Amino acid sequence: METRPATDSSRQQRKRAKKVERARAKALDQQFVNKSKLRAERLARLADLQTQNPLLVHVPDGVARADEQPLLLKEKRDQEMDVEKEKGQETRQLHYHRACYTCKVRFRQLHHFYDRLCPSCADLNYKKRLQSADLHGYIAVVTGARVKIGYEITLKLLRSGAKVIATTRFPKDAAFRYAKEKDYDGWKDRLQVYGMDFRDLGVIDKFMDHVERTYGKLDILVNNATQTIRRPVHYYKHLIEREMKPIQDDMAHVRQVFQGNANLLGTNSAAMNVNSGDGAVNSAAIVSTSGGSSSAISTSTPSSVYLSQMPLVAEDQHSEETEALFPKGQVDHNQQQVDLRTSNSWVQDINQVETIELVEVFAINTMAPFILNKRAIPLLEKSSNARRFILNVSAMEGKFYRNKTPNHPHTNMAKAAANMMTRTCAGDLARKGIYMNSVDTGWINDENPRDVAARIADTHNFQTPLDETDAAARVLDPVFVFFQEGNTDKPLYGQFLKDYTVSEW
Repeated sequence: METRPATDSSRQQRKRAKKVERARAKALDQQFVNKSKLRAERLARLADLQTQNPLLVHVPDGVARADEQPLLLKEKRDQEMDVEKEKGQETRQLHYHRACYTCKVRFRQLHHFYDRLCPSCADLNYKKRLQSADLHGYIAVVTGARVKIGYEITLKLLRSGAKVIATTRFPKDAAFRYAKEKDYDGWKDRLQVYGMDFRDLGVIDKFMDHVERTYGKLDILVNNATQTIRRPVHYYKHLIEREMKPIQDDMAHVRQVFQGNANLLGTNSAAMNVNSGDGAVNSAAIVSTSGGSSSAISTSTPSSVYLSQMPLVAEDQHSEETEALFPKGQVDHNQQQVDLRTSNSWVQDINQVETIELVEVFAINTMAPFILNKRAIPLLEKSSNARRFILNVSAMEGKFYRNKTPNHPHTNMAKAAANMMTRTCAGDLARKGIYMNSVDTGWINDENPRDVAARIADTHNFQTPLDETDAAARVLDPVFVFFQEGNTDKPLYGQFLKDYTVSEW
């Protein structure tokens, strides 16, 4: 009885010691995790943004490029050297298990690049990240090619030797981004950038008429353009001045990538009417099938630029409150306008989604790919290459075999409809040597409003497991895999692909 106080005291000391040890182990694990290259690059950019403006919340996301060499089509020897280099990277053993994003297995061995993938999945993803192919002689159309996934898809295709026809609402901004790449001179002759807003469905037919006249055939179509989060007109204001101005002499080297766009504007009056009172674009153009009016605003600026400034819903209207949500001069790591709204499309249910947003989403995410696919098929058939590809970029939101929250029903519906297009059309196209699939990009960013995303990142040390380069690698894998040495598999078609494998619909 006399020794109980001492025993209790010893037990409490042991508990405290274990608690301290657990805290130390967790802190060490966090340090190890944050040193993985994908995380480390994101955190470094986050620190830079916070230094530039400590009053704004920022989110650690975006592309990691530290390991990548911007080369035109790596040879097999170069790829093997990259893999061997990766094998020699330092790996760490965590104190506590983590669940793999892909296969859900619990693991402790930390990959040098990914922190949310088990060793097996990390090795596969890193190999696929560096995968390429010889696509000289191939012509590809990539939609939504200005930033993020579409930008990375376009770079991969260009560096594989393909000619790329890239579409975006803001072609000059896109071209200036590509011109900053170190190897730009190596592939600039194979890039053409076009201004397109897929809410104006009629422009698509005019664009495809131009593609047929100019290029004569296609080999790859990547339907990447999508609207997930609707942004008000204020979000794009910082892009307008550059799009309207002539290209200055110090950027003359980018002019050639607009030659096709200039020809399109010259043969089709794709710009929209101006309201004589305030310069606003005629709202009838949204989700039109006419391709715009014959009365043009400009012969050098595509209608997509003007359409971005068309007020359609209440939050598009100018007010001091709205202006404050999009502070002038404040951009994220992608040089995209900072959006301080506390609610967006991702967290809205059926009662909150504006009717015009529903229409926009179906026009961009479903109708535009349908029209592009329809018009591309005859051009794909004209190609002399044995394998031709249509890649419909999809998402888990479009799957039926998955639990759903009540949020963003319109984007779920649009992706599900696009998936049905793949299911319906792919079998018939495969008989023509055209292989169509839907591809999930993986989790690359947090779509929550900025304050929520930043709070989650800070509280839970959270980052998405993949970046835009990983997403691009997944989208292009159905193409690249069939050019790998020793591959004898038949091309996949009519599938929903996730994590480099066939998944349920």
